[in-house]
Amino acid sequence: MTIVAVCEAGGTAASTTTSLLLAATLPRAYPAFVAECDPSGGDIAAWAQLPAGPGWSSVVSGTDRNWSAIVDHTQELPSGLRVMTAPARPSQARAAVIEAASGFSTQISTLPEAVMIADCGRVELDAPIWARASQLTLLLLRQAPVSAQATVARVDRTIEALEVLRSSSRQVGVVLIGGSPYPANEVSAVLGVELFGVLPEDAVGAGLVCGGWTVGKRAARSPLAKAAAPLGARVVEAVYGRGHRFDPTPTSAPAEGSVPR
Repeated sequence: MTIVAVCEAGGTAASTTTSLLLAATLPRAYPAFVAECDPSGGDIAAWAQLPAGPGWSSVVSGTDRNWSAIVDHTQELPSGLRVMTAPARPSQARAAVIEAASGFSTQISTLPEAVMIADCGRVELDAPIWARASQLTLLLLRQAPVSAQATVARVDRTIEALEVLRSSSRQVGVVLIGGSPYPANEVSAVLGVELFGVLPEDAVGAGLVCGGWTVGKRAARSPLAKAAAPLGARVVEAVYGRGHRFDPTPTSAPAEGSVPR
């Protein structure tokens, strides 16, 4: 199984939305599920009105360490996408996320069945624990469209976060959110890296992902979902190699794209 970690630089808040979007729009050949791996707490259960469990807390308390046990502790969104939730409280989430990484990350990275999108949250002084186990780490940088100064501050934080991630992650890519006040090529030049993708500021599209829980019909026509398709292709290329062929149909439609049991 491929682990793709999604992290935020300071000042950016988009890792959960981006994780859900990426998992739902990956090509059908790569069925994906989202795992909340942010030690500061999970949001998906509350957003989607899911029960508190099952999730990481229940899976780490069990004795099984196989693929079926992992899937059995995920929950399904109305779109068919499966999610591994973390507790909302930081004290509980930190313990569950750290224990899950210790007990499952090595095994998960060797399983062929699917792609795990790990929502790791903010990069602090150390790389998130699940980012260290990932084949690819995506670092998000969100521009502040009404403030060039604020965007410059976020770029500075992103540069520091890149240094932290590079010290322990196999491969790191940057995803820019928002097309202003600076064009993508200028941001890329300042960071000194090629951007993996650019996602638009699309409040309606984000609402459909995080509120409507579907990427299909209206959501699939949103600028956000359309921009996610080339990002997903770039992720596949980075993990599996250039020229790797895949079915470009998103995993969220039809239902068989969800993680197999």
